[in-house]
Amino acid sequence: MESISIYYNKLAATYDENRFANSYGKFIHQQEISYLNETINQTNTNQTLDLACGTGRLLEFAKYGVDNSPNMIDVAKAKYPNHNLQVGKGESLPFEDSFLKQVYSFHLFMHLEVNHFSQILNDVLRTLEKGGTFTFDFPSKTRRKITRYKATSWHGGTQISTSDIREIIKDNWEFVNCRGIAFFPIHRFPTKLRKHILKLDNFLCKSIFKQFSSHLIFTLRKK
Repeated sequence: MESISIYYNKLAATYDENRFANSYGKFIHQQEISYLNETINQTNTNQTLDLACGTGRLLEFAKYGVDNSPNMIDVAKAKYPNHNLQVGKGESLPFEDSFLKQVYSFHLFMHLEVNHFSQILNDVLRTLEKGGTFTFDFPSKTRRKITRYKATSWHGGTQISTSDIREIIKDNWEFVNCRGIAFFPIHRFPTKLRKHILKLDNFLCKSIFKQFSSHLIFTLRKK
């Protein structure tokens, strides 16, 4: 099986254009940016990490970036030459204990087994100061159960529910927030209609129906 690092090394040069230059990618990007604007304290970017930063799509919110793909890091460095960006793994982050105030990670854990997520969660806990926050996303288990979606490989192969997260975090974390991303299967709508659906989609992703969204974003706080 091709590793995640090799897979994304091959995509790095065209990743932004292929994944986020189209209307569907822009739709997802806008929702993620909106959540980070609400969640990340942007006065603390010098102690904020974008874990699995990729090509730097969301690095405006962090001074530090770590990714397992050297080619992705090269693209990110070209965009943000003054940031501290390096190749690394989430389960062995290159930071001292309690160094960071905020960590966020998008489009990473959907590729990993839940036990691997738990390993990374433990190292994020180590590197965060008390009261520090961790924001991340997962495909929604509820949505996939309804649609009977089954991944054919590791790519987007893992899903989770809010109750799963609450069980995993147990005594070390406070559950702060959860919201959805992409309530509607937006890629099935005509391109011209997608921008008009965004407002309703955002409302539903924050409502009691959020678990039916395609992805869920969680924010935890270290106790």
